[in-house]
Amino acid sequence: MQPPDRQPTPSSRSLRLPLWRLPPGVAPGTWEYTQRESIANEYSAFLRNTPLIGIDVDLTLASLPNALPNRATRVIDFGCGDGRALHALWERGYDVLGVDMSQSMLGRVVQSPHGAAMSQRLLRANLVQLGCLTDGCAAHAVCLFSTIGMISGRRNRREFMRHASRIVRSGGTFVLHVHNRNDAWKNRPAAVAYARSAWNAFRSRDCELGDRTYSYRGLADMFLHTYSLRELRADLVATGWKLERVLPLSSTSDSLLPIPKAFPGLRAGGFIAVATSRRDIKT
Repeated sequence: MQPPDRQPTPSSRSLRLPLWRLPPGVAPGTWEYTQRESIANEYSAFLRNTPLIGIDVDLTLASLPNALPNRATRVIDFGCGDGRALHALWERGYDVLGVDMSQSMLGRVVQSPHGAAMSQRLLRANLVQLGCLTDGCAAHAVCLFSTIGMISGRRNRREFMRHASRIVRSGGTFVLHVHNRNDAWKNRPAAVAYARSAWNAFRSRDCELGDRTYSYRGLADMFLHTYSLRELRADLVATGWKLERVLPLSSTSDSLLPIPKAFPGLRAGGFIAVATSRRDIKT
């Protein structure tokens, strides 16, 4: 029995849902990720030495049009986590809306230095199910740190992109980060994961090339979909976006790729796509 002044710690089993109860696009490991409070509490410390977080927000701010006075420019952060990008956007003068499926992550935003201002600017939602957000309610949007890769199924990832193109006003900017699956040849573990993904995609219609499950912070089967440059371009164009440019990142994702036009699909560690909404396009 637990002492009366302590709450029992949820077990992995108690945080699991049967497959038929999972929301669209949410893999079992991803659901557990969103339900574990420890994931959110330790998130900032865990990412502190991750090279990507030193560049993705800077490139995002450089890619967005300047904010209008009086916070008249709203930017939605899809998969905002503990608010890493939200803080930078807020400090730059934008109005913000943070969307995440993890209530614990949103709680970390509220506890942050700008938490009081942002507490009414947060929404708990699955990125595949964003019907609650009205058409054109944001000027721009961002989706960083391969959040879209956590969505299982290409149909579901495209559904999110369609929602985003509906939510962002025509001409608005969308900044999106993905990992490059064709970077796998550079080390053996990644190459093994790529080969396993290709084999699973060949064997089962439920698996796609680029899908991976791996151990992550106590989770046995964290899900991630990694992109090819061709798939990234095709999905954006098919869902109402005009691709303006792709910024290939170095193999360690801590800088832009040197000589970016030289085989970026093979050399880049990931891509940051900058697109504009074309809401007149029917998808």
